Amino acid sequence: MRYNKHLRLLGVALGALVVIFITMALTARGRTAITPLEKGIATVLYPFQVATDWVGDRARGIVDSIRELTRLREENAALRQQVADMAQDRALIVQLQQENERLRKELGLKERTPYPMLTAEVISRSAESWYQTVIISRGSRDGVRQGMAVVNWQGLVGKIAYTTPYTSTVQLVSDVGFSEAGFTEAGFGAGAKLPNGEQGVLETVEGGYLRMRFWSTDPSVAVGQPVFTSGQGILPADLLVGWIEEVDTSSSFVKSALVRPAVDVHKLEVVQVVLTPSEDDRGSSAP
Repeated sequence: MRYNKHLRLLGVALGALVVIFITMALTARGRTAITPLEKGIATVLYPFQVATDWVGDRARGIVDSIRELTRLREENAALRQQVADMAQDRALIVQLQQENERLRKELGLKERTPYPMLTAEVISRSAESWYQTVIISRGSRDGVRQGMAVVNWQGLVGKIAYTTPYTSTVQLVSDVGFSEAGFTEAGFGAGAKLPNGEQGVLETVEGGYLRMRFWSTDPSVAVGQPVFTSGQGILPADLLVGWIEEVDTSSSFVKSALVRPAVDVHKLEVVQVVLTPSEDDRGSSAP
């Protein structure tokens, strides 16, 4: 009951204040001075007016802050998207620059190699035979045949193991079984040579490296020398195979050297098939 009574008194007081404000507003028109009663009421109501203005200012400040925060969040989201787009653009530019550089190197390879070449893309490789084979986008309908050498701007990649009309499987130089048919023919004949004329047989060893066994018992060989195909096997001559990494002098009879392949088989994207003529082609063109 007392609570309701207090509410009624508060309502009456507020109503009286409203009436007083309205009366003051109506009677203030056309006058240059106010009555002592009005002055007293204004004095009494001043703290309430100040409080009301303070609350209004704070409310407007809060609303403005919320609007500003919303705007900043939207701008921040837009800037984040711009940064992400710029990062993607930079990555694309780097990718295009690297691809352009690779294509320039492949073009340079074609210009300095006497053999006709066919460009192909690496389209597949098996995780189980990462060091053994890759599949390229050229096949028998493009003139690719089994046994042809495959290179890139770095050097010898491998040889064609078998073909389909539209694709070919390349046996990589890092495959242990490559040396059985890659560097020699019918198990004999020198498969590789050094610039100084030293010759020998290459075989692939574990880890993707090669080992060159020299015919000479005292070969002139040093670390850093390039190793090329000799042309006495199924592969054409003068294809860069790799670089002498280590010379083994432990044996007094057969000298050998460890050869690091020139090609990084982990990063094959574009290769060149060396279009050497077959024995039938050579025979048909003979006089």
